[in-house]
Amino acid sequence: MKRNWTMSQVAAHWDSVPEYDSINSQIDSYYRRFKDSAPLFSIPDNAKVLDTDCRTGNGALFFSRKYPTAKFTCMPMAPSFERAAQKRFAENSLSINLIPFFGIPLAFEDSTFDVVLTYETIEHVPWPQEFVAELSRVLKTGGIFVLTTPSVLWEPVHWLSAKLKLDHGEGPHIMLRRKTLLNIFASTELEVQTEKSFVLVPVGPCWLINFGKLLEKIFPEWIKRLLCLRRTFICIKK
Repeated sequence: MKRNWTMSQVAAHWDSVPEYDSINSQIDSYYRRFKDSAPLFSIPDNAKVLDTDCRTGNGALFFSRKYPTAKFTCMPMAPSFERAAQKRFAENSLSINLIPFFGIPLAFEDSTFDVVLTYETIEHVPWPQEFVAELSRVLKTGGIFVLTTPSVLWEPVHWLSAKLKLDHGEGPHIMLRRKTLLNIFASTELEVQTEKSFVLVPVGPCWLINFGKLLEKIFPEWIKRLLCLRRTFICIKK
């Protein structure tokens, strides 16, 4: 399942978007990756948490406020992300370990972390199966694994948005089908506990976004799996 790009190319794309945070501050769906997943799991007291790719640190900041005793290790995949995360953590007086994410294997011992978070990352790595296997390796038995990724059915929307320069684009990536993701979890000792789909309307006027949120409350999960932008999986390592 290897793709034809490198992590250096992924980093180069993100480094070419210095306005990453300012763009995403205008996109309701960006912060929903954290807000929507948060009620689906809990982080134990004093847990060791790995966040890769942490981007500019928004996720670690969000969860550190919710779980102040958690000890975070964040792995950004681009130098610009690392600099932005360092600044964000310093401004919020957070002591968070930052380690660049250049590839695998990860420089951690087996069963190091209680929780692993990976938001909108698997679609960018050249080796998705190996990536999840490595995250599973460093997760303790019984530990929590949280993954979000866009639905493959939204690929044309991402392509059009990038072409029209409506956002920062996704750079090198391939969205994964749900069945592929489930097979990857099964082969890496990760058991899906909860699966939810979110975001019918990612951008637009407030009334339209709120209408989309209303429909999300009404629609059954099987319809949302077909229509929603983001897949969210909460897994336990067996």
